[in-house]
Amino acid sequence: MEFIKDVPVSVVMPCYNEDAVIEKVVRAWHDEVISRIDGSEMIVIDDCSRDNTHNILERLKSEFPGLRVLKTVVNSGHGKAMRLGYESSVKEYVFQVDSDNQFEAGEFWKLYALKDSYDFILGFRKKRQDSITRLILTRIIRFMNLLLFRVWIKDVNCPFRLIKREILCELLKGVDKEALAPNIMISILARRRKIKMAEILVAHHQRKTGVVSIANLRLFKFALKGFKQLMAMKRCF
Repeated sequence: MEFIKDVPVSVVMPCYNEDAVIEKVVRAWHDEVISRIDGSEMIVIDDCSRDNTHNILERLKSEFPGLRVLKTVVNSGHGKAMRLGYESSVKEYVFQVDSDNQFEAGEFWKLYALKDSYDFILGFRKKRQDSITRLILTRIIRFMNLLLFRVWIKDVNCPFRLIKREILCELLKGVDKEALAPNIMISILARRRKIKMAEILVAHHQRKTGVVSIANLRLFKFALKGFKQLMAMKRCF
């Protein structure tokens, strides 16, 4: 596999109870990205998993020097775990992806190829392989963003994104530290501030392991609270 001596990247990956797949995912991203770009790192944030996820990650650290494993003090949710990863990144570019193996590591290069032309490259899932409830919420969020913020983003919360770190740090200043879905706010702020941004089609696969932690009624409660946080952000404009 070709070695690329180029701009290093921090791959940020939050996880929770993914012991059935976390080793496969870490190995895939290490082999495809970290081992090929000199000086890159992978930051996996364990949000206090109750299964064997953390033990697996600790074992992998000895095999992969570029792997950093962080752990939240208490289970605090995907958003806070992700923010911890963002704030801990040190490389020039930050790439965020989830740990559930629904994305292909090889598609990273689609985004990385555009880094010299854009400061923020966001993936969008044309055929999202998730529950009908999540698909409906995605459409609602898309139109609410247009109504509230006058921005149109195809997949505002997509966990497959490459951002120049200095831009990310500035955007995070405008995101509530308690935000349930900071990626949504980051995307909206980037569009509103006219950050050079591109949206790229990426493949998305059905989840085959683990259990979705937010579903059914809990998902709607989560969405309602997230909407209130977006309204609070809008009042700051």
